[in-house]
Amino acid sequence: MGNKDIHVGIVGAGKIGTAIYSLLLGKNTGYKISIADIDSHHKHWQINQSHFFEIETPISYDTQFNKYVKDITLIINALPFTQNINLYQACLEYNVPYFDLSEDDGLDDWIEDRNYITPTRTGLPFTMPHCGLAPGMSTIIANHLTESFSDLHDVKIRVGALSQDATNKLKYHASWSGDGLVNEYMGKCQVVRNGSFDMVDALSGYETLVIDGIDYEAFHTSGGIGTFAETLADRNIAGVNADYKTVRRVGHHQYVDFLFNDLKLPQDVLTDMFKKYIPTTRKDQVLLYAAAGGYTGNEISYQTRTYDMMFKPSFIFGQTYTAIEYTTACGILSMVELFLDGKLPKEGYVRQESVSWEDASSTSFGRFYREDY
Repeated sequence: MGNKDIHVGIVGAGKIGTAIYSLLLGKNTGYKISIADIDSHHKHWQINQSHFFEIETPISYDTQFNKYVKDITLIINALPFTQNINLYQACLEYNVPYFDLSEDDGLDDWIEDRNYITPTRTGLPFTMPHCGLAPGMSTIIANHLTESFSDLHDVKIRVGALSQDATNKLKYHASWSGDGLVNEYMGKCQVVRNGSFDMVDALSGYETLVIDGIDYEAFHTSGGIGTFAETLADRNIAGVNADYKTVRRVGHHQYVDFLFNDLKLPQDVLTDMFKKYIPTTRKDQVLLYAAAGGYTGNEISYQTRTYDMMFKPSFIFGQTYTAIEYTTACGILSMVELFLDGKLPKEGYVRQESVSWEDASSTSFGRFYREDY
C-alpha cells in the first residue's frame, strides 16, 4: 500500500487531535488525512474544512462512528475517554486498526471481559491503547531501562505536564484535558509491590524529589503506567517494585487532596472546576523522568539507569506546539509510523512495553524523545 492509499482518520479535534493532524500535514507524509468531531465550524483554524467530518449527536458506535470509520485505513482516537468503547466498537465492525491516547483502563476491561466476541468474530483487529506520553513513550523508555538488569529491583516513572509559570496556590496552570486530569486524580492506580500486582489510591504515595536541582513533589495517579505493571508482575521477578507518579510543583498536592479526598466533591463538579476556573497556558513544559535499578551480571553494587528530559514548546514542521501537544502527538504518531512500516503486529492487542525503544526513537516523530536530540 502506497502512502497515497493510506487514509489516517483522527477522531477528536481538541488540542491534541489538532496537533496530530497538523504534524501529519507538516511532515508531508502523503497520507490522506481527515479529522472528525461534533462541531463542523470548529474553532481551530489549522483544520482544512475539506478534511473535516461532522459527527452528529447523540453519538453511538452503530451510527455516527460507523459512517466515518468504514473507509479509513486506521483510526487515532483523540476523544475524551468516555467515548473509547463506542469508537472501538465501530473499528471492530470494520476491522480497522485502532490507536488511542487514553490513560483510562475501561476499554482494557471491556476487551478482557471478551465483550467483542460475536458469532462471526473471535479475534481483534490491531488494537493499541495507551499511546502518547504517559502511558506511551514513557512506558517504552522505562521498559528499555530495565533490559540490562539480570536482577531488577525498582522501576520508577515520573511525568509532569507543568506550566513554566504559575500564579495560584495550586502552582498549576492547565495545558491539557480537564476531563483527563480529574479522572487520573480519582482512579485506582496500578503498581507492582514485591513482585506482585497491586492497586493503590490516586493521590497516595506522596514523595518529594529533586531533578536537575529543582524541588518537585510526586504522587500516584491512575492510568499513567498503562499495562506495564501487569506485564512486570507477569514476569515473576521476585521483589521488584514499580510505579508511576505525576510530578507537580511543591504545594499542589495539599490543595487537590483537600478537594478530592477531604471535601469528596463529585467528579462532574471537579471536572467543571478544572475546566472553567483553572488558568490555561501555552507556555508549558513536560518533565519525563524514568529510572530502573538493580544488579547486572556479576556486579555486587546496586546500579541505576535513568532517562531525564524536560520538553518545552517547540517549532516543528513550520508550526509551534506546546510541550504537551507535541510529546503526546509524537508518541502516538511514532506508533502509527511503526505500524505502517510493518514493525508492529498486524492484529491483536499490542502493549506499549512490547515496542523496542530503538525502533520507536528512530521514527520521524519518536526522534524528539532522544536525549541526544
